[in-house]
Amino acid sequence: MVPHLCDNDFGSGQMRWRAQLVRQYIQSQALTGLAEVAPRWKGDASAALKQVGLDPKLMRDREVRIDFSQYCELLEYCAEHWNLPDLGFRMAPYQHLEILGPVALVTRMEANLRDAVQAILRNLVVYTNILVTAMEEQEDVAAIVLSVQHQAVPTRQYMFLALAVAKNVLEQAARTPIRFLEASFSEIDSGTGRTAEAWFGCPVRFGAARTALYFDRAVLDLQLERRDAAYHSIIQRYLSTARDEAGLNITDRARNEVARQMELAICTLESVAHALRIEPRGLQRRLKAEGTSFRDLVDHWRRDRAMSLVTMTRMPLSDVADALGYAHQAVFTRAFSRWHGNTPLACRQKATGAERRA
Repeated sequence: MVPHLCDNDFGSGQMRWRAQLVRQYIQSQALTGLAEVAPRWKGDASAALKQVGLDPKLMRDREVRIDFSQYCELLEYCAEHWNLPDLGFRMAPYQHLEILGPVALVTRMEANLRDAVQAILRNLVVYTNILVTAMEEQEDVAAIVLSVQHQAVPTRQYMFLALAVAKNVLEQAARTPIRFLEASFSEIDSGTGRTAEAWFGCPVRFGAARTALYFDRAVLDLQLERRDAAYHSIIQRYLSTARDEAGLNITDRARNEVARQMELAICTLESVAHALRIEPRGLQRRLKAEGTSFRDLVDHWRRDRAMSLVTMTRMPLSDVADALGYAHQAVFTRAFSRWHGNTPLACRQKATGAERRA
């Protein structure tokens, strides 16, 4: 059971001890901006944290892991009770590269923006172990693609915030404004379109197959001026230790890599094993020892992603099947029915009805 960080009488040392027990976490830096936004809309950030079982002191202590589900619950609670459907975008101006903590240091080690972004993505587990990130390059367009592992609570506001902050991180790492081509969200628009377009300065699509930010691929070739070569070894050792402290077992690591590669439609046992620097047979053996398999991880990703695309978007079901890698919609429908006990159309109709009643 994940402990709630809500006791008012424990000190920062005990908070850190408890935080180490959080399995799906995000660093408390992610709370940045909530206290700044709240007064403008007659909101009470401290009361909101207490409402979801988080200690208000976390807004001052920036080096604590907090439960990711509680964090998402907090954002959704504030969005609803403060009547701010675009809360994630309103918090974004307060969150920049520095919220990633030590991960931000990697931008001082790389020669160009491409290498800096890849280094950030490799080390992001230090900041959160639930956000799945990938960089895609196709012809003249590049994209940062974001998703999260399946959650029992809504992640709408978090995904708004995460992609909005991705813009900040890219521009701060590049040290120049970037002209974005398009932003897309798998979430359905709920009155946030204008805010989103103003933030990204480009067209924004909702109900898309994935959450992503698109820009000119040539931007990645931008040379970075500041490189602190003298500190490379120190930074590398620090981040290596921090990644180890994240405590991910081979199943967690493989699950994250499967999710990343499935978003890019390149996922095979060999490609996942290569990314994890393990021989394919060795990966199979280690997954089996932990009670799972590569096929199970792919199946679980498809199951969770299918429910998200069916209930949270208006994509034609044939397109959903294609996005999940199925050659025929009928095969997808059978798999979906096996996973969820109902057809995709029935689940979509049920979700739409619940949304209208709300």
